[in-house]
Amino acid sequence: MTCFYDRLEQRIAKCGNPVCMGMDPVLKLIPLEGTPEDRIKRFYSDILECCLKRNVQPAVVKPNSAYYECVSVQSMLVLQQLIADYRSAGIPVILDAKRGDIGKSSAAYANAAYDVYRADAVTVSPWMGADSVGPFIREDSENGAYVLLRTSNKGAHDFQDLPVTRSDDPRDVAEAFYSVADKIMEWDADKGYLGAVVGATHPEELEKITAYTVAHKHEIPFLIPGVSIPGVPGGQGGDAKTVLNAIANGGGKRKFHVLNSSSGLNFAWQRNDTPANYANDCVDALEKLAEACQL
Repeated sequence: MTCFYDRLEQRIAKCGNPVCMGMDPVLKLIPLEGTPEDRIKRFYSDILECCLKRNVQPAVVKPNSAYYECVSVQSMLVLQQLIADYRSAGIPVILDAKRGDIGKSSAAYANAAYDVYRADAVTVSPWMGADSVGPFIREDSENGAYVLLRTSNKGAHDFQDLPVTRSDDPRDVAEAFYSVADKIMEWDADKGYLGAVVGATHPEELEKITAYTVAHKHEIPFLIPGVSIPGVPGGQGGDAKTVLNAIANGGGKRKFHVLNSSSGLNFAWQRNDTPANYANDCVDALEKLAEACQL
């Protein structure tokens, strides 16, 4: 059975780019008539159809479950169907749900992600430790999980930057996120199931984290949100080439890292004010980002 790490590498090699397309519906930006559920379903179905027709595909897609849950119970069924449709087209799906619980509750969340929604991977929080993340590691499957490691939101510094003494030596101090990296490598144990979420807006830290995992002989795949589209204003500002160079400069060798853009791709029609052309505009932006990822 192919582990999640290898699946990522194979998929990126096949589609020719490491782009992760977020699927985060904002109803006021979906230029369609009908019920909210119908609009969401048609919007992302049209984008998928356009991707296949033009042979421009993302390596993976990443729907954030909150954007569906806040619409209605029925929209969660739409999410389930969209996951099935994209997977049927050969595009792996990361369910962005940031789960974090323990014991039976954590196992239930894992079952929901993998068995009900049928996602290939899911994002999880490390805050509650090994018995929280453990249920998301399925050694008899090809599923994977991305652990929140170093995020780029303003509040990230509240906890992730706290100094942690890492051994009996009081001089052995580093930011808390390095302890999370240690645990990801420990929990994965070279089996190829756990990746990490690392924001795109601080490439110098991305380089250091890459170097740290490489030095421990356990390079892990990064899900990197906040990547901007070349020539397009807005977004969180992480340049694709800068991000990939940071990984390379840190000694990263494996081609299993994915760079995410959500609204910059989904609602690319806004830049040209061409709502009727939303699917093609999305794929145009996807193509630009894919080209920017070629080093």
